[in-house]
Amino acid sequence: MVKSNTHTKKAREPKSLLISTVAEAGLNDTDLCSFYSRYWERPIALAREDFVNWQFSMSPHARGKNNTVVALLGDEIIAAMGAVPRPFYSDGKFSEAAELTTWVVAPEARGRGVGTKILKFLQGRYQFLSGAGITAQALPVYLKCEFTFLAHIPRFFFISRFDLIDAFAQPSISAVALVKNRQKMGKNINVYAHPCSASSIYKQLGENASAQGMRNSDYLKWRYDQHPVFNYEAYEVVDTTRNKLKIGVIVRQDNVDGVPFLHLIDIVGCPSTYSRAVAFLEAEAMRRGCAFVDASCTSNKLVLAFRARGWNSVIDDPFIEMPSLFHPVELRRPPTTSLVFWSKANKDKTYEFGSLNFTKGDLDLDRPTLNFYHQQHGEIDASS
Repeated sequence: MVKSNTHTKKAREPKSLLISTVAEAGLNDTDLCSFYSRYWERPIALAREDFVNWQFSMSPHARGKNNTVVALLGDEIIAAMGAVPRPFYSDGKFSEAAELTTWVVAPEARGRGVGTKILKFLQGRYQFLSGAGITAQALPVYLKCEFTFLAHIPRFFFISRFDLIDAFAQPSISAVALVKNRQKMGKNINVYAHPCSASSIYKQLGENASAQGMRNSDYLKWRYDQHPVFNYEAYEVVDTTRNKLKIGVIVRQDNVDGVPFLHLIDIVGCPSTYSRAVAFLEAEAMRRGCAFVDASCTSNKLVLAFRARGWNSVIDDPFIEMPSLFHPVELRRPPTTSLVFWSKANKDKTYEFGSLNFTKGDLDLDRPTLNFYHQQHGEIDASS
């Protein structure tokens, strides 16, 4: 007679799914960087611990903690969504908000509802959420969670050196003539600019700055004055004929193969002064010998200022196709990106894209590529 084994093996318990932040789960920047390095389709700055620490832990409302939301299966990260807490101003008051960025789900975890769980977790913590660059695969998940979608963030450009534009586009002679003529639409506005710190812009412009939505002095200081890679320039722009009209402008000069160009990164101030800021950008790009200056924005009033001065929309005026990615140069169609946002309350007041002032400085739209990072620091790109 065969005796039964009284020491049967204990059945292996299935791993449980946990949705948490990096900090609350007891993880560190190394864990997150490793996950992004493994699953993001291109080399990314979030593979660097120093950059991750700046972006997710050093922002003023992060309070030293990495608020990136992760899905853990046992002790393994199977999904991550970057989250940067920041205030959002609407209906006369500030509320808790977060910028969402770089959402990745490991291939083996897709189709299991992990994305929905992450978004629900975020909706339980914040009153307002926004993100850009939404993929076709992710869009249904956002819509299921009642996010609102804008397919194309408005983007405009002004060509200041047509003789240099061949480094970025190959326009026809007729397209160049048409764009040159359009760019004569703007009225002459004499302005001068004082260099300053980004954080001082908010202090100088007071309530006009807070009316712009997701900005305050601490945020501007962290985002621009303390950026670990980019050199941002902040200016207080003044109308010479009306000294009381001032606006804050933050720009970044870039170059490809020695050809310079200029980005409008952020704009802070009363919408009635937007045309002064646009006039400053035109004059500054020409003074520096830049090929062009470009800008991304959602504010209807800023869009109006660009159109009134003859800037070209990459969506509505496709005479010259201008790339939106530069390191390396890459033309995507359309050469702009998308936006989603969600509000817990006051949806009738916050679900109008044109009333929000998102710019290139928001939503991680101006993040260095790993290639750019290596070039600036004289490092060898191991991915190449």
